[in-house]
This record gives sequence, C-alpha cells and structure tokens, in this order.
Amino acid sequence: MASSEAMLAATNRPHPGVVWMLLAALLAVPVGVGTAAPTSEWPETPPRARPWAYWWWLGSAVEESHLTQLLEAYREAGFGGLHIIPIYGVRGQEEDFVPFLSPRWMELLEYTLSEAGRLGLEIDMTTGTGWPFGGPQVGAEHAAARVVSRHHDVAGDSRVELDLARGLPEGGPRWLRAVVAYSAAGEFRDLAPHLGAANRLEWDVPPGDWTVYSVWEEAFGQQVERAAPGGEGNVMDFFSTASLRRYLQRFDEAFAGRRGRPRAFYNDSFEVPEANWTDRMFEEFRQRRQYDSRLHLRELDGQGPDDRVARFKSDFRETLSDLLLDRFVLPWTLWTHAQGSSSRHQAHGMPGNLLDLYAAADIPETEQFGPTGFPIPGLRVDDAFDEESFGKTDKLAFKFASSAAHVAGKPLVSSESATWLGEHFTVALSQVKPELDQLFLGGINHVFYHGIAYSPLDEPWPGRLFYASTNFAPSNPFWRHLPALNRYVARVQSILQSGEPDNDLLLYFPVHDIWHDPEGLQMQFTMHNTRDWLLGGSFYEAAQLLDEKGYSFDYVSDRQVQKLGVVEGALAAPGGRYAGIVLPSTQRIPLATFSKLVDLAGEGATVLVHGKLPRDVPGLSDLDARRRQLLERLTSLSFSAADTPGIRQARAGAGRWLAGDDLEALVQFAELPREPMVEQGLQFVRRRLEDGLTYFIVNLREREVDGWVELSAPGSAAVILDPLSGKAGSAAVRHGESGSLQVYLRLEPGESLLVRVLDENPPGSTPWRFLQPSGPPVPIQGDWRIEFVEGGPVLPEELRVSELRSWTELGSPEAVRFAGTARYTVRFEAPREAADGWVLDLGRVAESARVRVNGRDLGVVFAHPFRISLADTLRPGANQLEVEVANLAANRIAELDRRNVVWRKFYEINFVTIRYQPFDASQWPPLESGLIGPVSLHPARFVP
Repeated sequence: MASSEAMLAATNRPHPGVVWMLLAALLAVPVGVGTAAPTSEWPETPPRARPWAYWWWLGSAVEESHLTQLLEAYREAGFGGLHIIPIYGVRGQEEDFVPFLSPRWMELLEYTLSEAGRLGLEIDMTTGTGWPFGGPQVGAEHAAARVVSRHHDVAGDSRVELDLARGLPEGGPRWLRAVVAYSAAGEFRDLAPHLGAANRLEWDVPPGDWTVYSVWEEAFGQQVERAAPGGEGNVMDFFSTASLRRYLQRFDEAFAGRRGRPRAFYNDSFEVPEANWTDRMFEEFRQRRQYDSRLHLRELDGQGPDDRVARFKSDFRETLSDLLLDRFVLPWTLWTHAQGSSSRHQAHGMPGNLLDLYAAADIPETEQFGPTGFPIPGLRVDDAFDEESFGKTDKLAFKFASSAAHVAGKPLVSSESATWLGEHFTVALSQVKPELDQLFLGGINHVFYHGIAYSPLDEPWPGRLFYASTNFAPSNPFWRHLPALNRYVARVQSILQSGEPDNDLLLYFPVHDIWHDPEGLQMQFTMHNTRDWLLGGSFYEAAQLLDEKGYSFDYVSDRQVQKLGVVEGALAAPGGRYAGIVLPSTQRIPLATFSKLVDLAGEGATVLVHGKLPRDVPGLSDLDARRRQLLERLTSLSFSAADTPGIRQARAGAGRWLAGDDLEALVQFAELPREPMVEQGLQFVRRRLEDGLTYFIVNLREREVDGWVELSAPGSAAVILDPLSGKAGSAAVRHGESGSLQVYLRLEPGESLLVRVLDENPPGSTPWRFLQPSGPPVPIQGDWRIEFVEGGPVLPEELRVSELRSWTELGSPEAVRFAGTARYTVRFEAPREAADGWVLDLGRVAESARVRVNGRDLGVVFAHPFRISLADTLRPGANQLEVEVANLAANRIAELDRRNVVWRKFYEINFVTIRYQPFDASQWPPLESGLIGPVSLHPARFVP
C-alpha cells in the first residue's frame, strides 16, 4: 500500500490499476449493512486527504517537548496537517514569547517540520502573523494606502492661492498625486506646474467656472490584526510588487540556510477594506485601461452623470483587480515556489474578480462562516447566530474557489471550516458534519478546521483559546469522539481528491455588472457581505436554478473564457471539458469576452443566453468604437424561433446559440445532462476517475429518501461506499425506461454515501443491503448505571436511574458543572420478534457517543440520526448495552465564570462572543448533557 499512497500523493489521478486493486480489496469482505464489521481496506490516505486545522501559536510561546506531545496527539486523532498562525500572546507568559522569524522562532519551526514529517503530518504557515500581510518591515511608503480626493470651486478671471492640504481630515502620511482643473465648458488643465512649496496652489484662473480637484495617497495606518510578537506593524500595499518584494525580504533572510519548508505558505482573506490606491496608480491605470484617469478625477470624486461615474469606477475597480492579480498573487505564488513550497490563498474580501484571484494560487481556499441551517430533525442551531448580521455562505458561494480550481486544473480546494457555528463551548460534532458535507457539495476537497490553539496538555483547563473559532483541541470534550469525524472526512476526501471534477456546464460571472455602480469606490467580495454582491442577482438566481434542477456547473471569468477552446463540440478548459456555457442575464460584457464566445460557437460550442443578449460594454475607453464592434458581433447572430415556444436559436459555424427567458426550458432544449436525484431531495457532487464516475450524495432535507435513484452516469453496476462506517458493497441496480442507470438508496436526513458507477461489479463483491424499519420500536428499559469516566472539574459520583434525562437534572451538583464523558450501562432482554436486523436508536444524544453491545465496540455515533446497526451482536436473552456519551464544555465554563475564575487571559481582543461582545457565561442555564433518549431497538428488513 505504500506505493499506492505515494502515487495518490503525487498526482490527482490515480493509476487505473491502483484504483481497481484498491476497490477490489475494499470489497473483499462481506459488507451488507448491519451484517459485517467495517472493512479496513479503504485506501491509505495521504496527509492531504485527512482533515487539517488552523494552529494558532499564541505569542509563539511554544517549546519542543510540548510540540511533540501535541503533534502526536493530533496524528493519533486522525489529522493530516496543521497550519501555523502566530498571533498575540497570553498574559503572564511574556517571558516565553518568541519573536516572529527570530533565530529561536526559526529553530522551533524547523523542529516542528521535522517532528511532523516523522509522524506523517504536514505543515503550512501564514506568510506573516495574524492577518493581513504586514509587520515591522513595512514603512509608510510601502503600506496599504487609500485615495483621498478634494474639490474646490473657483471663479474665472481671478488668481487663486489654495492650501490644498487645509481642511483634509486627520490621517496618516499623505502624498499629493495629482491636481487638475475642469471648466464647466469641459476644458481640462493639469495644475502640477502651478504647485508651490507645501502643496500650495497658485494659479491664474482662465475665464469661466472652474473646479479644482486634488488627489492624495494616504497611508491610513492599518496595523496587522492579531499580530504576534515580532509581527506588529503596518499592513503592506497589496497593489505593488515593490511593496511585496520589500515585505518578503525579511522571510528570505530568515529562511536562508534553514532546513525544511512548509508544504504551503498562506494568505488570509483580504481584510483591508479601505485599501484602494498605490503610488503608481495613474501609470498602471493608463497602461491597462488605455486612457488617462487624471482626466476623470471628478468621476473619481463621484461628480457627474451616474452612468459616466459608474463607468469610470468600473474601470477603476477592474484596475484594482488586475493589480491584485499581477502585482501580488502571481508574484507571491512564484516566491512560494522558489522556496520549494506552494501557495494557499483566500481571495475573498479582495476588491477584484474572485475567480481570477483564487485561480492564481496553487490551493484556492474559501471560508465557511456561520451555520447554514439545514432542516435535519433534531439538529441544534445556535440562535446566537444572526444571518442578517453575519451574512450567508452556502455552497454557491464556496463554488467561487472550487470553480476557479476546476477550470484552471488545480487539484486541491481548501476551506476555513466550521468557523462560528455557534457560541463558544456549545458546538457539537453533529453540527460540524452537515457543514462539512455542504463544503464537499460545493467542490471543496481539503478541509481545514478553524481550529486549534497550541496549548500544552498540562495547561489549566480550558487552556489557550482563539477568540473566533470552534475549538477542535484536546480540551474540548468532543475530542474523545473527534477521530470518528476525522475518519469520515479522510474517506470522503480520498475520493474527492482523486480523478477530476465532472461538471457539465460553465456559468459566466458578469462581474462588470457589479462593478458598474456610481456609489463608493472599491468593492469587497467577502463571505460576510454576499447580500451586497451575490444574493438576489441574475447570476445567483441562475446558479440556484441550475443547482436545484440537478445540473452540475462551474463559474467562469472573462479571463478564463479567453483560455477556452473547443474539442469535439465541448468547451475545453485547462482543467476539463464542458458541454456548454450559460450567459446569465447580463447587461454589460467586455467586447473581448463576447467575441470569444462568438468564436467558440463557430468552432462547435453551445452558448445559452438567459434573457436578452447583453447590449453594452463596460467602462469608458473608446466607448463608442467598442459599442459599434459589439453591435457588429451581435448582428452577426441571426436568431429564429425554435420548435419549443420561448426558445430562439442561431447557428454560428459548427456550434449554436440558444436564448430564452426560461432558463430551465433553455437547458432542457439543449439536452444537457442533469441528475434527477435532486427531485428526491438529494444533493451531489461528481468526480470522474479512470474507471468511471463517483458520486458523493447527501440528504440534507428533513425527510428520508428510500427508493430507486436515477443517475446520469453510464454504467451497468455500482458500488456503495459508506464513509461514516467504512463499509462497502455492490448496489442493487436496474435500468429505467430511458436506459438510465438506477441505484437503490436509503438515506435518513443528514446521511451521506459515495456511489461508484462501473461497467461491472469487482470480483468477489458482496451485495449492499439497506435496513428498512419493519415494525414499531422496542424500548430499552431497565436500570441505567452512569459512571463519569473522563473530564472535569471533578468526576461526579456514580448515578443510577430508571428513566433517562439530562445528567444535569439528576440531583448531582458536580454533574451540573461537569464537561466530559460518562458511561451509561444497562442490561436488557433481546426482543423475541423476528427481523432481518436490529437498529439501535439512541434518541436524543447530548452530544456524541461510543456504543458497545455485549462488549463489542460498534463505533461512534456523532451525527444525526444517531442510529447504529447492531449487526450480529444481539444474542437471545440478556444483553448489555454501554453508551459512552461526551457532552459540551458549556456547563463547566459557565461555572468558572460564576466563580470569577480568570481564564480569559489573552492579549488584544481577549475573548468575545459571536457578536464580538465581552464573553460571559455566568448566566447560562445548564446545557442538556448525556444520553437523554428514548433508547429503542427498531426491527428492520433488508431492502431492496
């Protein structure tokens, strides 16, 4: 298996012989659900397939022995790697702080890389501390800057003397970059020759009414947020390669002669909302937009007709986008390669086209912020989270990162995952799994938990913490059961990192329609303001409809359209092929983009236009000429009515254009493939391996799915793989009237499966059998013994109950404040009824559990529906059930706050609630804990 792991680690596409060998081994044991133990023959997962975690080094106060202990604990729990982020420190530990990039810091990094390698882990690190990039090496001349513009009305036939700096608001260092004048009659004057000392303007004004505009560059002084010792300082200018070069020089010097490098260097989301200028802005603008922006400083100031202002600002915003790409992301990525590493990059937040900025990195990374709120019965959603305040992220937002990777041919797409799913100390593994499933459905295949604070294992509880995260550290009671989630993630990602994505359509992202706005200046495309730029628009509505109707697609940008070709009638991108491209309702499209679409259709591609064809171009440069050229390309398309009402079509060489107001009718007319399973409430993502297609299928609805599920993939056989249990088997299949393959599936709300479609079943495979309820549940009744086995602050005394309820309600003061694990034991009589199998239903579990029956370990249940097949563990007569339940940390932390114990001892932001208010749990009521039930046995029969 070692050679197989090396092969999987080296390439995104396993050798077909390896895939067949691994799958044959996987199916070599009987695996009917409920009839066999989990197989151990899943492919070995390289570090990148296992989940990773953000790893905050508070004050960089780390040392070798604790690093080894923690790395060993992380590896034992099933992690594949850690991402080092040095941040502010802990009060009282100042003597242990290690300045960032100091010789001692580099020794600690070298040690970490060496120990991680010994343990089969990998390490990434932020190219800096906290976020964004910045530090002591960034002087004002290389710092993030914004534009400040002023205007003065002056009378003609007069001499003016203006102190241009007078009246400017207080701020950082400023440099006057331009001073011009416009007359009411449209005349222009560059007033730079009339500047005197101290930015004093002395000018003899010609006749007429004139307005003087001055433009200033201001280093507004944003500091690195959550900086570590040695990392404090100005945020750098992201629009300047000179600034980047200056910034990275410190890293070159620190790493010179050192052993080892991180797998990847990382850039956090662009959280510099005021940055919109650089010292060469006028030159860069002229080179890229082909006109002098100094002639339009009144539009920069927001003066003039709305359309003209919006056009100039669209050009300005596009220039910022270009600069971020050409002056930051691409050269930074080249620098990481020179270091022998890769680049991992969160593009969101940047005032630029996210698709281009994600695609420029080796590993694009999205961000999951807040719970999505699935209608899974029993799933707890923290009411502290307000979508209105925090924004909405879903798989259609995640697809910006995955689409960029898919189109560009990048094998890995990562995610900052499970951030702020609820208030601190209240997030359960059952809440994490559906959020991760949503990421997988959005094309993510490299999960990073957010996260773990480095905290020595002997640190007083709750240890070192990060102020905005779900705590995945050993101090969390769910740590005992976290390996089960990690195995699930590793199994899913081992498949989703194999082969290639298999999406059918491209959906054009009309960013210029968003940029065409007279208000404001730069626009940030963040995961927290999706209502401002994504939700509700024609693009999002098109994406929603395609997704809901079962069409698989990737987004594509103007730049990426230019790289498309046509092969055998399909659109060919660097990362794959697509059956066609959808142009959502678009008002303004670059001439180059539309011309390319015309050429692609001429070569055999299919272009689908939702609504009317775009009738205008964005921006100001050569506006009339570009409009005429666009009209020429438009009139070259001769549309006529199709056989289907509401559909118009135009032949263009070997390809075709289709247009209509009903997008669903449009894609149906084009006979594009879709997955009908969405009509049953299932969601999917599809990968193409050498020997067939693989589906990851999830039921995130409130109703079960039980029946035949039609797949679009051609094939005669299918294999079901359960990433939760590790079991596998050949699926029951049939062919529908149209010849399509149908697979029998049964998924409860919250459940997920992998389905491999093949030409034939592997030799020796065992049929997969689902267990379907066949009668009323049989309650498990008796005297329950409750032993507290791990946790604190102390282990409560043993309890005995005949009726299950939260252990906080059983009269034990110690149990009320306890966080940890308790073992529930009960003896019961096996039901006398005949059944193919029995399913144990634990009812309400607060919050995760390991199940043993008659001493046999059946595994961990941590996600809804909290049921587990008993297989052949039941015996006639007396049986014994053990359920080890871990609760959450909330009750223990509330007790600490009630006793005023000082555990919030962190510098800078200290510790805050989800609403960024001071954290105080002293008034929290006890959170339900333990096995609450009712616990029952469900008779079941095998289906189909």
